[in-house]
Parts: sequence; C-alpha cells; structure tokens
Amino acid sequence: MSRRALFRQAGAGLAAGALGSAAVPWVWTRADAAATADRGTFIVGGNAQFRTLDPGRTIEVTGMMVEKATYDTLVTFYGEDLRTPRPHLATAWKASADARTFTFTLRQGVRFASGNPLTSADVKWSFDRVLNLKANTLFLFDGVAGVDAPDAHTVVIRTKAPQLSLIPILSHPGLGILDSKLMMQNGGDAGPDAKNADHAEPYLFQHSAGSGPFMIQSYTAGQELVLVRNPNFWGSPARLDRVVLRHVPDPVTQALQVVRGDLDMASNIGPDQLPALRRAPNVVVQTSPSATTFYVLMNNAPDVGGPFSNPKVQQAVRYALDYDGIMRIAGPGSVRLAGVIPTLLPGSLPSSAAVKTDRDRAKSLLKESGLASVSGTFSYSSDAIQFGIPTALLAQKIQSDLATVGIQLKLDGLPTVTSLTLYRGGKDQFGVWGWAADYPDATDFLVYAPGRVVGKRAGWLPTASPDAGKLAALADAAEAEVDEKKRVALLQQFERTLAQIGPYAPLFQPAIPYAFRSNVQGVTYNSVWATDLYPIRKTS
Repeated sequence: MSRRALFRQAGAGLAAGALGSAAVPWVWTRADAAATADRGTFIVGGNAQFRTLDPGRTIEVTGMMVEKATYDTLVTFYGEDLRTPRPHLATAWKASADARTFTFTLRQGVRFASGNPLTSADVKWSFDRVLNLKANTLFLFDGVAGVDAPDAHTVVIRTKAPQLSLIPILSHPGLGILDSKLMMQNGGDAGPDAKNADHAEPYLFQHSAGSGPFMIQSYTAGQELVLVRNPNFWGSPARLDRVVLRHVPDPVTQALQVVRGDLDMASNIGPDQLPALRRAPNVVVQTSPSATTFYVLMNNAPDVGGPFSNPKVQQAVRYALDYDGIMRIAGPGSVRLAGVIPTLLPGSLPSSAAVKTDRDRAKSLLKESGLASVSGTFSYSSDAIQFGIPTALLAQKIQSDLATVGIQLKLDGLPTVTSLTLYRGGKDQFGVWGWAADYPDATDFLVYAPGRVVGKRAGWLPTASPDAGKLAALADAAEAEVDEKKRVALLQQFERTLAQIGPYAPLFQPAIPYAFRSNVQGVTYNSVWATDLYPIRKTS
C-alpha cells in the first residue's frame, strides 16, 4: 500500500472563522475530566517497532498515531470524517482569491510540553524543517513556495499554484508543530542544510517536542512505547493517565489478549478472529472505512502489457469480474467502488455507478479486440495481508473470474519486496494493488491519471492517445480549481472517464476491523492517523 486534502469556500477566499466557535464533539470540561471514574492505563496491542518518531520524517501509520497524540497540527478532522477540516492550533484561516496565499490565525496561550510558549516562529521553523530535511514528508509540501510569520499569532503559507488541498494536508501528523527552542538545543536544524545538519531524530525517539495531549515517557524498540498525559496541554486534560503501545504484531495473539483483558484494544485483527471476538463477553468489535482503493492494474504499454494493453480487453476484464464474490473476500464494512476515489472523499462516485458483472458483454468485447486468445502473467504479493485481506486469495478469485470468459492468467506470487519492485518499475503485466490516502483529499487519488505515479506504473502516459491526453489535462484542471462545486464536478468527470478508458478495474474500499474492551469508550479510526488516543476513556 502506498501512503502518500478538502476545501471550505473559494472565490473571495477560503475561510474558517466560523469554525473557531464550533463545538468539538469530544472536548470535555475539566470538571468532566476530574469526575472520570478511572483514567488509568490504556494498553494497545500492535506494532511498536518504529522507523522514526520524528514528525518531519514520518509517514508510517503507527508513527502518525503516536504523533497525533503528542503533536498538534494547524487543522484536524474529527473521528472518521475526512470531509470537514476543523480548527486546531489555527482557530481560523483564509485563502486569497487565487488560492495561492493562505493566512492562519493561531490559538493563543498554547504551550509545549516543555512549558515553552508556541508562536508562529515555531510553526515557520517546523515547516521550514520539513522543506529542508528533504525526508519522506517532503511530498506533502510539494506545492509550497514559502512560509512567513508576520507576527506572533499569524502564519502565511504561499503556494506555487492554486492549492486548496493545502488545508486538509496540514492535518497530517508529519506536519505537527515542534518546539523550535527545545529542538535546536537537541540537534534540530531547519536551515537550508537541514538534510545534513539536523541530528534531532535520536532525541525524538525518547522525548516529545510537541504540544499535544500526551508526551513520550519511554520507548523500547520492539517491546513498547509509553505515553503519559501532558500537564501543559492547552485543552481539557486527556482522560487517560497513560497509554502503552505494546508490540504484539500477531493478530491471533492480539485477539486472545484482548479477550483475557491483557490488552484494552487490539488494533490489528483479521477476519478469522472476528467471529470469536464478537461472541466474547466484554469485547466490542467495530469496523471503520479506510480511504484506500483496491484495484486491478493492466499495463498499457504493449511491450509489457501485451494483450492487456488492448482497450477492448481492459473493458472485458472490468465486465468479467464477479464483484459480489470479491466483496465477500473484502469482508464486512467494505464498499464497492465505481472509481478510484474512496467514497469518504468529495469527488467520488456512488457505488451504484460501479460496473456490473456482465460476462456476455465481456466475451463480446474480447471478440471485438481482434485477438485470437488473451493470456498473461498475474503478479501479486504472495505474503501480503492488507486490512485482513490475503492478496493471494484475492488473486485466485480474479484469476478464476477471468477464466470464465476465456482470459487465462498464470499466477506469479512473489514476496512483497520483489512484487513492489516490479509494480513501481512499471513491469507488471497484470496485478492487484492498493493506494491508501496520504492525506484526506481526493487530489491524492489523481495519481491514477496518465503520466502520474500510478499511471506511469501502468505504462500509461498522456501521449498514449488523444483521450489519455485530455484526461491528464482534466486531472490538472481539477487540482487547480478554486471553486468547490466546480472542483467536485471535475473530479467526478475524471472518475467517469477513467472508468471507461483507464487500464484499471476499481474493486473496493476496505474496512479496518478492531476490538476493544467494553469498559473503553471514545475509540474511533481515521484513515490517515489510525486511532486518536485523546478522546478515549476507561471506566472501572
């Protein structure tokens, strides 16, 4: 899965001043917090082996969950919602008429865990560091031309082109605001040579430099990460005293431990564990939608794709698939996709618009292709289980479906590292893959356009045909549009056209299953940062 934004109002400017007084669903009073029966310790089973805990370098989901708890961003989203950016460190914002200059008003009275006050200088320093580290998070700021701090409570971000997606992008935990004074005392650097001069990453494995509701107490690689409540947090105190993320990567072990009460939450369980967990006393099982697209890729380059570069064959594949059967593999909570943009985001098409299985039509299209036979190699990750879905099982189902119309595929299951290399290098003849949202905006899924990231992997360039060139231009127009309604309309036009001429067969949007003890409340799942620990509470 690759991990790699939403708008309020355009024209005269994008503004969220009215949101400054909007009620936050899970902000409670200090009296409420004091009345909590048992703050206690919350133990989560999952992955506690982190590549980094430095926000400026983080794009891994579990790392972002920790950083969501320990660092604050300018804007945020509530719960599972990915449509409405909310104020956080920024109480309001506005955009220029051309959507190239964004001005943010900062919340006053915010202090970091160290006690240092948070000002616009810290925001500028944090963003300059992202730009100059040139690390994994740099793609989030691809369109940023510069950051200014005209006064202590104002931040101005300038973009190279119109970019309304900047607002939701700023919710990404990798863009959390760091305590610049503390960072510079511990190896941090945001200057032009930060890539070489910054040495703060080791410090951030054991210390928090943020203003979030929690802070890091300790981290033992491959064992556990411990967070404790931040006494200097600007909002109502977290209801939990302590959070322990315990390294329990095996879903079966997680399920057993949450039933026994050794874990308060199992964050990674598979479909095989769900029936028993649903029968277990004192355990709650939930599923949440994920802004991820599972899809079939057919290589559009004749020298790689062979018969699968033929547009008639590509259409035949879309009609030959048994989508009802595929949805049973996808599991409860999954949603059939009509296009490549998940239904959680504006610009997506309704599931009712999805292609229906029609094998007679598929056979007719194969005849129209002029090919005597259609066969090839189906490459996939044989060891991958994503969202509880074994890729090997999905591949076998697709192979069987296509065989019913005369398309013969030889399964070539490969280790994930090898299969990813083929896919990223544009060498897959036929494959099944997924793209997960890096940030909550439909523009992140324009990667499927000719000449963009996934388009290149499918051997599909704007020069492939006049229609491909028009679709590439449509993607550019949707990305640059500053009017909300027009942008949504352009995105849907992109989706409808892609479904007709693209070398893809969109399959489904998966769901994340997770389980927790019945004395736990406030658990939600967000497609970008997973579980938000702040609203969670435990009762005795």
